[in-house]
Amino acid sequence: MSLISRMEIGKAWRVGVAASQETYLTDQTIILTEGKEKLKMRKLLSCATVLLVFMFFALPVSIFAQEESDAITMEETVVTASRLEEPLKYSPDSVTIVTEKEIREKGTQTVIDVLRDVPGVSIAQNGSFGASASIYLRGTPNAHTLIMIDGVRVGDSMAIDGTMSITDISTDNIERIEIVRGAQSVLYGSDAIGGVINIITKKGKGNPEFYLSVEGGSFETFREKIGVSGSSDKISYAASVSRLDTRGVSKADEDLGNNEEDYYHNTNISARVDGRLSETVGIGFSVRHSESTMDMDGGWPLADDNEVQDMNITTALANFDQDIFDWWQHIVKLGITKTKREYTNDDAFNGAYKGTIKLASWQHNFFIGEIDTITAGFDYQKESGDIQNPWGNISEKTVDTKSFFIQNKLTPSKGLSFTLGARHDDHETFGSENTYKGALAYFYEKTGTKVRASYGTGFNAPSLYQLYSSSGNTSLKPEESKGYDVGIDQELFGGKVLLSVTWFHNDIDNMIDWRWTGPGMYDGKYFNVSKAETRGWETGLSVNPLPWLSFDVHYTCTEAKNNTEGSATYGKYLIYRPKHTGGASLNIKPLENLNVNLNAQYVGRRYRTTDNSEEMLDYTLLNLAVSYDVNDWVKIFGRVENLTDKKYQSIYEYGEPGIGFYGGIKATF
Repeated sequence: MSLISRMEIGKAWRVGVAASQETYLTDQTIILTEGKEKLKMRKLLSCATVLLVFMFFALPVSIFAQEESDAITMEETVVTASRLEEPLKYSPDSVTIVTEKEIREKGTQTVIDVLRDVPGVSIAQNGSFGASASIYLRGTPNAHTLIMIDGVRVGDSMAIDGTMSITDISTDNIERIEIVRGAQSVLYGSDAIGGVINIITKKGKGNPEFYLSVEGGSFETFREKIGVSGSSDKISYAASVSRLDTRGVSKADEDLGNNEEDYYHNTNISARVDGRLSETVGIGFSVRHSESTMDMDGGWPLADDNEVQDMNITTALANFDQDIFDWWQHIVKLGITKTKREYTNDDAFNGAYKGTIKLASWQHNFFIGEIDTITAGFDYQKESGDIQNPWGNISEKTVDTKSFFIQNKLTPSKGLSFTLGARHDDHETFGSENTYKGALAYFYEKTGTKVRASYGTGFNAPSLYQLYSSSGNTSLKPEESKGYDVGIDQELFGGKVLLSVTWFHNDIDNMIDWRWTGPGMYDGKYFNVSKAETRGWETGLSVNPLPWLSFDVHYTCTEAKNNTEGSATYGKYLIYRPKHTGGASLNIKPLENLNVNLNAQYVGRRYRTTDNSEEMLDYTLLNLAVSYDVNDWVKIFGRVENLTDKKYQSIYEYGEPGIGFYGGIKATF
């Protein structure tokens, strides 16, 4: 067991429980008092009422009547929800698409920061500047969100929960990020109980274009980027390289007397090439590699430490698609992800974790006239990894999973679609698992109204670490879920306003947790010991009344509770799951070449202990981003993060930076 694991179990011991995830967060539950909830809800309802009144009545109706603004419609296509491209207006799932344009306007530098401003997503991070983070999608555990790059799963097979930290992934060379909420195991198998996040890299277009960007700012931060993209009749390409160096701030909060600045260095390399061999045959290849070095803080109580983490992550994908006939298309994908984490303390070796995930997929799409699409295929996944640390080595362990899936999408009339799907997974260790999903959507084009609903089952396989580490248990069963959501999306004012509301509910069984077995303080194993229930509302409002003005606001109410009968924490909220989260973004172009974006993110109160005894304060962060096009090939930009210099903690005792100023220049040739 590494020093990090020992430190975290020590924390859990203090509050009477054990940690079960590498991001050092146990998946237990918490509950807010009735009085506080009523007060909080009154405040939120009051704010929401004022906002809606302002948006629809304070703004002149004539603004919405103008024709020259861009419409916010559901015409955009989505790939992740059904494993093939389809208009968003026909998708029965709750989907958020973050485009390259939105990322650029907000000045967001990392994928994890993009996700902070997505409905239904809450983030808990062990400090800033590359520190590990947990993603809670609709309140489900970190391991229940499947992360993909270009449609291929990425993970760390030797992480405690099998997930890969994406805090090192920059937004360079990213075209869009699709977030699909709700059970997606039918199409993607394990880890997709809460949903799927698909990071889609940029596809080059047009004449060759080169860019060079440099940036500097607070905390002795420097960032350099270089990239190229373009296309011809049969080939497109895009590539980028970026480097980030910062002295950062202390991972252990300086209010605890920790003044050491914890540095962070990160290099990202990304490339994608796509080609057409003929009118019916296409091929593609993409690769993304990141290397980072980070000074960490550990111990208990948390304090300045000399532990250093070196991490390498490489993911690569090759794909082949062919239209065999007009009604039959097949796609072959091959992918590999390699992760390596090494730890030193006072320059002494303290552990190494290596993992590899290999995947192969063969998918067939059958188009039966205009009313029916059948998607079927086979997925193969092999995970392997080993551990070396002072407490004993674990030789390479492997586990493979073979899967068959089928989904039928029937559109009997215009705007109406029914989806039914099933999947069979054969896991080498725990055996077979079957999952199902049914969904419907109806889009009434005349009024711009879409109603949707889905019900699905899901599962999460135990990780290699949970199966074979010194705390492993090969008798573990997969975590299982069943859940549903119901929602409505409404276009207003000719597509200049889009309103979305969704209700969701999930039940999770066989949740895996570490439990003490004695006699030593760190003696324990992983067991299927608990259940959970998550439910709540997701709401979003997008307004684009004028070409130079847009506004987005979202709010999510999530109740994530322990549902284990007889447990001392039955009915309590899961830790670090805020009941209330939200955000707003105002984008203005007062001049043709000037863009200004003001972004606000709200994280509500949440508990850090499983017995509900200790609560963390809520906070609101404001960020400002400005860019100005000097001419066709030179842009200057700047941003202010944590504009109000808010003092806050995402995770107990981990420090976060105060106000930060950054600026730079980008040249395009």
